[in-house]
Amino acid sequence: MTNTWLIYALGGGWGHLNRALALGRIAAKNRKVTIITNSPYALKINHENCIVKYISEQTGFSVTCQQVREIILNTQCDRLIIDTFPRGLGGELADILPQLQAIPRILIHRDINPDYVNAKNLRSFVAQNYDTVIVSGEGQDLPLADLPNVQHTAPWLIRNCEELPDRMSVRSHIFKVNPDIKTILVCAAGNASELSFFAQLTLRLQQNFPQYAVRILAANCPADIPETLWISHHPGIECLAAADIVVGGAGYNTVYECVAVGVPLVAFAFQRLYDRQAKRANQVYRVRSLRETIATVRTLLNKLEMTNNFSKPSYINGAVQAAHHIQSY
Repeated sequence: MTNTWLIYALGGGWGHLNRALALGRIAAKNRKVTIITNSPYALKINHENCIVKYISEQTGFSVTCQQVREIILNTQCDRLIIDTFPRGLGGELADILPQLQAIPRILIHRDINPDYVNAKNLRSFVAQNYDTVIVSGEGQDLPLADLPNVQHTAPWLIRNCEELPDRMSVRSHIFKVNPDIKTILVCAAGNASELSFFAQLTLRLQQNFPQYAVRILAANCPADIPETLWISHHPGIECLAAADIVVGGAGYNTVYECVAVGVPLVAFAFQRLYDRQAKRANQVYRVRSLRETIATVRTLLNKLEMTNNFSKPSYINGAVQAAHHIQSY
């Protein structure tokens, strides 16, 4: 049997791809790792020694499903790892998983809408078609977290704490700001359609806090944003760790990366078809409007001015835990 892991990571934003790379780069030290993704961000980043099979997000639904099936059925692997969607994002895995009984099949379970779980009878499907389920740091109350073959890890991060670059160096060379000036970083890591909202937010923050440095982290420079305010850098955790305050969405990566590096996150809970950002936003400073964002950032800045404490991040990376579990399975 070939020493290869195949990771299914379909989903249009950063989340699925980043989780796959977080796991894949650990596994790729000892084996071949192939990732299937349709995230447009795959074209802009380092693949961390993984092989990426990219299916364009412009590809139609039925063609995408067929390409996924062909890749899985024609790739020799000794681990098949599916992120978030047990039946596949479009249900395309439902009839081929039973054909792969000889290969250990691992489901990566992060929070997901219980209505979807019930509508697709996923509890029964997962019990029949997956050898193990790994909960990637989202706790005990997930819809499938009580299945008997579940393993829990800390949140998955694409960098271990000892790999993070020097904070002051990031501020000087990537943010291009005086390292001693407090920095507010807008993390535009959600759907591409939300980029204009984050751009407006960046300009409002700059207007309200002219004495601080404001930057926007995004794959593409938004319209109407001066390029001097724009940062394009992956992995984003290296930038989040260098900021004083982060403003963004309540997606998996943004929340758990900020929690890990100890930087306060002011977060909007965006509507998603499957993800429950409102639930995850309870861990950070949730806001619902631009006005509330400005007020919350001001309060946090006042606290930072009084304490001015910074400690080097220290955390456990659940992707390392997961790689060890998958290998030993």
